[in-house]
Amino acid sequence: MSLSRQQLTLLGIFALFLGPLILVILMRSPWWQYQPSGMKNLGYLVQPPVQLPLESANEFGDRWLILYVLDSECDQACINHVTSLRQIHKATGRKSKHLGVVLLGDTPLKPETRSELESIYPEFQIIIETNTAASAVLDEVNADVTAGSGGSVVAHTYILDPMLNVILAYGENSNPGDILTDIKRLLKWSEQES
Repeated sequence: MSLSRQQLTLLGIFALFLGPLILVILMRSPWWQYQPSGMKNLGYLVQPPVQLPLESANEFGDRWLILYVLDSECDQACINHVTSLRQIHKATGRKSKHLGVVLLGDTPLKPETRSELESIYPEFQIIIETNTAASAVLDEVNADVTAGSGGSVVAHTYILDPMLNVILAYGENSNPGDILTDIKRLLKWSEQES
């Protein structure tokens, strides 16, 4: 016995509406055991998070921070990385007010280097701290990242939460898109929490 065109149409409509309902019932049942394969962060997760003792902590307010550690001489690779940080900050759109970009050095910059960095993006916060406690914390985090990567990664960029805890670290040659993806997730998550 063959089905008529009208009967096939009717069966198609039932399948269209009942199919998603059956799928939802199956997904909520004990037979469906979905477990995520791992974490979604693209940077190196700092476990446990470590608080960074910055003397100028009150300047940042209640914002997430992207922290880039400047070398004493900011060469072309440094300039390129700083330029990508500007693009990351701009790409966060309306959420950029919840994000600061800090360029941290431990020795005074040459006036022309400082001027060049400020011309790249006026919203950078350039901080020179001779505080050895902050350097020691970042060295410790960097040692963990280097050990965790088998010695192939040296961190230069970090994401800090509003309480100045180092959450994620990125190597010198990390993809700026990875940093942007992680910071967008963190900003979205923190927006939902507040």
